[in-house]
Amino acid sequence: MDTVPSTSIIGYIVVGIAVLGSVFLLFILILVFFPRRGQMISRETSGALALTMALIILISGLWCIFLSPMVTYTEYRDSIYREISVEGQSSWSYVFDALEGDTMDGSVSSIVIFEDQYFALVNQTSPTFSLFIYDPDGEVVWSQINVTYSYFTVKALETGIYEIEVYNPNVETIHGYVSLYIQGKVTLRPLEPLGQWLSLISLPIFGFGFWATGIYSTLRKKG
Repeated sequence: MDTVPSTSIIGYIVVGIAVLGSVFLLFILILVFFPRRGQMISRETSGALALTMALIILISGLWCIFLSPMVTYTEYRDSIYREISVEGQSSWSYVFDALEGDTMDGSVSSIVIFEDQYFALVNQTSPTFSLFIYDPDGEVVWSQINVTYSYFTVKALETGIYEIEVYNPNVETIHGYVSLYIQGKVTLRPLEPLGQWLSLISLPIFGFGFWATGIYSTLRKKG
């Protein structure tokens, strides 16, 4: 996982700005509506201060949404681990979704023939199989023919439905295990939700600032 070391520090700074802004707005409201001797400020001044703080909070929120550091990590979209049984000269298949750029890792292993309640080897060797992976257009993007074990790593070149197929060329039924993991890279801005929250809380502060400075009343009179 790729991380940005400064992300948490920046997050604390932005949260601190939001908290200080909220405390500052509360302080202004107390001075305006509950004046005490030597502490009273004019409504217009408090409105200007509120607009300044609202602008700082809004800019902080927009920075979090559009300019804050991005983090990229690996996400597992799908996975299977399954015991399979494939009859002679038949196939087993599994379909799955993948996005462009996803990595498909997997293996087919422990292939044996089951006879009379015992696992048996044919000619003292493991039975063979063939493995195919098809893209959304039905084209083979990876294959191995007549092997006893297979491990693959395939990158999806397009988004769509892929298929993995195990073919048994033997006349006997084979048994084994199939594992498949689909993983992709996800890039996001961890501070984006915080930025949305900051942008929202700046709105009532803007409203108070416009009201206190008289800008709203002036616009109404002109309208």
